[in-house]
Amino acid sequence: MKSSILFIGGGIMSAAAAAALARAGHPVTVLEKGEPACGASGANLGQLSLFDRTEPWHYALAMESFGIFSGLADELEYAPSGGVVVLQNEEQYRGAIPVAEALRALGEPAQLILGPEVRRVEPCLDHTRIYGVLYCPNEGKLNPLRTTLYYCRQAQAAGVRFFPHTAVTGFETRGGTVTAVRTDRGEFHADVVIAAAGAWTGELCAKLGLSLPMGFHRATAFVSQPVPPCINGPIVGGELFLAHRDMSLRRHIGLGGVQTAQGSVIIAQATETAPLGSRSVSLPGLCLTARTFLDHFPTLGELQIVRAWACVTPYTHDGLPLFGFTREYPNLFVLSGFKGAFSVAPAVARILVRALDEGYVWENDSFSPSRAPHEPTKE
Repeated sequence: MKSSILFIGGGIMSAAAAAALARAGHPVTVLEKGEPACGASGANLGQLSLFDRTEPWHYALAMESFGIFSGLADELEYAPSGGVVVLQNEEQYRGAIPVAEALRALGEPAQLILGPEVRRVEPCLDHTRIYGVLYCPNEGKLNPLRTTLYYCRQAQAAGVRFFPHTAVTGFETRGGTVTAVRTDRGEFHADVVIAAAGAWTGELCAKLGLSLPMGFHRATAFVSQPVPPCINGPIVGGELFLAHRDMSLRRHIGLGGVQTAQGSVIIAQATETAPLGSRSVSLPGLCLTARTFLDHFPTLGELQIVRAWACVTPYTHDGLPLFGFTREYPNLFVLSGFKGAFSVAPAVARILVRALDEGYVWENDSFSPSRAPHEPTKE
């Protein structure tokens, strides 16, 4: 008989993996303290990126997932739009060169574009204020909320039981095994417990005395009214390519933007330190984000903003995801910390089925949640 599986968290990773495991014959239950996609899965750009996936395993996951999305384009509002990283100066350009070379070695026709030619890929981007762009033709975008809810429906159709508004309060253990998950709606039992609660995964595992190599921060963005097409694909800033980037700053302002299928422009982002669960929107963060965006897209200064949002997003200290059973509790699996989870979720779900059904060890267990801690440093 297939193992029963209990997910904690109702975001894109849980939804896609729950659907895949239920189709493979597992009894699956999902606990979510709010509504599905109420966290970072429902509040992000919907960017599908490749520039940060230069490892062969990572690029392959993204391309597999993009192939799946292409068959669901209307449902998910998926578009293979291409995407750019804006390079502000020569230092960022030099940092982008090895990234472009690594992507081309993997088969991605990445291009470093300078001067007026930049307008070929992003007509409204002011090329006179930047050094150039790194362009990845296979990048794209989708509607993150619709995508998460689509996989939730697929999971429910496959027999997955969802329990929204069910907060985990603790665990029962015996003999080094998690025997029950305590919630404000009673106890839940399963053979395998999967912690997939995004930024809350570390707090959950801390209830079991575990310390995961991950942190979190608050990301703030805002949304314009629908306008005619003005941005082709997702846009991010090239500070990611700096050799030394101080991640300890209380507030970091980056360039980000994407235009949705309905025409709204999502402008991002202020990344700030904040308490876990904080969804407060900071006025300085919004003002600085708007200034950064307008510095690059001066012709879009008349956009009317209709709303703003903030969410808490996770990251790992070494940049690698958390995927695997913990050493301390062999039936506790951690599934969290994937960069841009939408870019890889369907492919990761397939690998999770292999891991649970066949004992498959992925990338020599490099992503083990019990790996040696790596403290955050100045990059």
